[in-house]
Amino acid sequence: MSAIGLDVADSVTKISFNDRFEASVPDDTVVTLNKLCAPCTAFVEKSIFLKRLGRKDIKIEAEELGHVGTPRDLKAGYQSGDCHLCALLWLRAGGAYLEPGNPKTEVDLDAPLEVKMVARDVEKEYEIMVARETDKTKKLWYKIASMPPISDRGFLDLRITALIKDKVYADLHIHHSSNPKLNAATLGFTSSPISARHSDNYAQIKTWLDHCTSTHTRCRELPDLVSPTAQLPSRLLDVSDNAIKLDCSLPASDLLPYTTLSHMWGTDPSACPQLLLSTLESFRSSIDINDLPPKYAYAIHITRALGYRFIWIDSLCIIQDSAPDWQTEALKMAGVYGRSVLNISFVFPPDKDLRENYLRDPRVLLPCVTASPGKKKSDEDQDKLVISYRPGFHRPAWSPTVYKKIWPLLSRGWVFQERLLCSKTVYFGQDRLLWECCEEIVDEYYGPLTTMPGSKSHFHRVITGLAAGLKGVAEAAEANKGRRVEREKGEKYASVVYDEDQSKADEQWGPLARDYRAGELTKEFDRGIAFAGIARAIQSSAGVTYLAGLWKELFAFDLLWTTGLVVVSDEEREKSEKRKLEAKPAPSWSWFSVVPTASKMGGDVLGWPFRTNMQVYKRHALFEAEVLAFKHPKGGSLDVLLHDFDGMSVTLKAKKVQCGFEWWDQFDLFCVLPFGDVKWVMGKNENVIAGQAVTPRVLQYAHDDATVKNGDVLPQGAHMVLTVEQAWHVDPADPTKKTHGYVKGKEIPDGWTTSYQYAGIVVVPAEGETWRRIGAFMLFDNITGHELVGPFDEVAEEDIVLV
Repeated sequence: MSAIGLDVADSVTKISFNDRFEASVPDDTVVTLNKLCAPCTAFVEKSIFLKRLGRKDIKIEAEELGHVGTPRDLKAGYQSGDCHLCALLWLRAGGAYLEPGNPKTEVDLDAPLEVKMVARDVEKEYEIMVARETDKTKKLWYKIASMPPISDRGFLDLRITALIKDKVYADLHIHHSSNPKLNAATLGFTSSPISARHSDNYAQIKTWLDHCTSTHTRCRELPDLVSPTAQLPSRLLDVSDNAIKLDCSLPASDLLPYTTLSHMWGTDPSACPQLLLSTLESFRSSIDINDLPPKYAYAIHITRALGYRFIWIDSLCIIQDSAPDWQTEALKMAGVYGRSVLNISFVFPPDKDLRENYLRDPRVLLPCVTASPGKKKSDEDQDKLVISYRPGFHRPAWSPTVYKKIWPLLSRGWVFQERLLCSKTVYFGQDRLLWECCEEIVDEYYGPLTTMPGSKSHFHRVITGLAAGLKGVAEAAEANKGRRVEREKGEKYASVVYDEDQSKADEQWGPLARDYRAGELTKEFDRGIAFAGIARAIQSSAGVTYLAGLWKELFAFDLLWTTGLVVVSDEEREKSEKRKLEAKPAPSWSWFSVVPTASKMGGDVLGWPFRTNMQVYKRHALFEAEVLAFKHPKGGSLDVLLHDFDGMSVTLKAKKVQCGFEWWDQFDLFCVLPFGDVKWVMGKNENVIAGQAVTPRVLQYAHDDATVKNGDVLPQGAHMVLTVEQAWHVDPADPTKKTHGYVKGKEIPDGWTTSYQYAGIVVVPAEGETWRRIGAFMLFDNITGHELVGPFDEVAEEDIVLV
C-alpha cells in the first residue's frame, strides 16, 4: 500500500472507506489554503473560461470541458493536505464515501477525470424565463435568440463525474472575486497556515471578547438585568499557573471574573468527574488535569489563554451527593451564568469522539482562492477566482431551534438557561468556532450571521420588553378600577384601558416558555428548577410575580395555554405515564403540570393560540378575571416560588358555568358543551365542522392531556371558568371593517353586527372547595343587532380556588 492508502498494482480497486483527512492527521497539523497540485494548476491554466470569467463575456449556458487529473491525483492531493482544489473535488465527488465490497465504489484510479463548466447567472435566467412566459410578442424571438452574457453575479458551475455510480455528477461553483454576492469574510484567509484544531484559535476568541466588551451596550446591560444583586457561586476552580484546585473562599466581590462551561453529562453521569463530600478536601488541594475529560481540559486552556484565573464547572463546583448544596447552587444560576465573563459551550455529548469533532479540514470549509490564469503579477490581487462548494456566498442564519439537530447540547433543558443567561458564549467542538452575544452571532470562517428567534439578542428583548410591557399593564389595571360598576350600569363605553404593552409582553414570553418546554431533561423532576434562573432574572428586572410558569400580572391571558393533542402508540403512552410519575408535582393551572409527550408523529407543543386571538381585541374587553390571592404551603419564600410548585393555589374572581363533554366520532373531535347544550359548539349561525379544524363562530377546546383518545372515560362534574370576555360592533358596509366598542343597552345603527368572544379554562372538582384545570376553551360568535346572549351572561362572579 502507498502512503495514501491505494493499491498501486491495480488501477481498478476499491478505496478504503472514510479516510478523512482530519481523522488521519496528528493533532498539531496545520493546513495551508489555496495551494494547487500540478494537475489542478494545469486545469486552471488551460481553461479559456477561467481566463475570461472576469470580463463577463461568457454567455449563459455556454460550456467548456476540461480535466483535473485522475482519482489517484485527487486522493493524493486531498490526503496529503497539499491541494485545496483536490479536497473540494474529492469530497464533492463522493470520495470519502467509497466503501470496500460495494460495487458502486469500484474506481479506475488512473482514468482521466473530465469536468464540465457551465456558465450560470441565476437572476438573469429567471428574468429571461419570466419574459418568455409573459411577452407573447417575442415568443418566436426567444426561441432563436442566443443567451446573453453573464453579469457580475454570474458564475461557472464546475461539474465533475461522481465517483459513486448512482450519482450523475457533483458540482462546485467558481466566481470571479469581484462578484458582489461573495462573502468577504471567507476571502480574508491568506496562505498563512491554519491549525486543524479549531479551539487553538484563542486569538479569535479574544478578539471577539474584547470587541464585545468594549462596544456592546446590551451585553454590558444583561448581567445587571438577569442578576441585579450580584452573587458569586460558592466555589470556583482556580486554574492559575499549571495548578488546578477548588477555591471555596471567594472574596465578597462582584468584580471577580470567571468563565463557565456548558456541556452534556451524557447517559452515564458517573462518567463525569464529580465533587463529592468525600472529595471536597482533596479537590481544594489539587486536581490533576489528566484526570479530567478533554472538554474540561479544553475549557481550562481557553480560560487561561484569555487571561482569566477562574472557571465554574457544574460537576466540580456543586457537591453532587449533597441535596441541600445542589438545590442552593441550582437556584443561583441566574447569577452564576449572568455574571460569567464568557460561557464556553461544548456542543456534543461525551460519548461522541471528541477528536473526531475537534479536528477539522479548513480546505472544505473555505473557498479556494487562486489567481486568474494569464494575468500579470501586478493584477493578481484584483483578479482572482473563488472556488467553493456552496453557490456563491456563505452567510447563513443561525437558529438554536435548527441547530438542535446538529448540536445535541442545545436540546437540553438545563442548557437552555445556561445559554441565555450569560451575555457571551463561544461554542466549540464542531469544525469551527461560533460566537454568540446579545448583539451578534459570528462564525469563525463565515463572519456575522443573521440572528433568529431564540438567540441571546431575542432574550435581551424578552427581559426589557416584559419590564416595559408589564409596567404598562400595571398602569392599565390601576386605571380600570371601578369599571365593573360603570359597565353594569351601562353609563358609558365599557372597554378597559388598553395599550400595546400586554401584547408585547405576551409575545416575548410565549416563545421563550415554548422553547424551554421542548428541551430534554435526564430527570423530569428538574423541569421547574432548570428554568428558575430565567424566571428569577425576569422577575427581578421586570418587578413582576412569577407563578409556576405564568405571570400574576397577565394571569387571565396566561391561563389560556394549550399543548395540543398528539397521536401516540401504546409504548409511547406508557413512557409518557412513566415520565409523569418522575415529574415534580405542579398545580393544574400551570403548564408545568403537563409533562411533555413525544411520539413518532412529533411532540405536543406549548402554545397560546387562544390568548393570541383574544389579544387582538383586548381593547374591547368587558371582563377579565382577577387574581385575588395565591398561596404556597411552604410560605412565600422567593426561592421556593421559583421552582417548588407543589401545593400552590390561586384564587380568582371569575365566572363559572356547568359543562359536559362529547366525542364526535365522525370528526374524531373532543368537544366541551356549556350546560351540555350543543348550540354553543355550533354557534348561532349553524356553521359546519370540517375534520378536526372548526370554522369561526364556534367553541374551540384544547384538552390538557395530549394522549386522550376516543373511548377514554370523560371528565365528570366539569365547569367552564371565564377569564376574558370581549364584544364589539362592526358596520358591514364599512370597507375598513373598523370595530366599535360595545356598550350595554346602547342602540346601534340598523345592519350593524355584534361580535363577541369568550375564553377561559375548563375545571373539575378537586379536594374541598377547590378546582383542577383540565383544558382551555375559546368561543366566538356574531349576531345582527345588539343583544348578547352568551353562556356566562346570567352568571355572577365568584371566588374560585384553582389547585
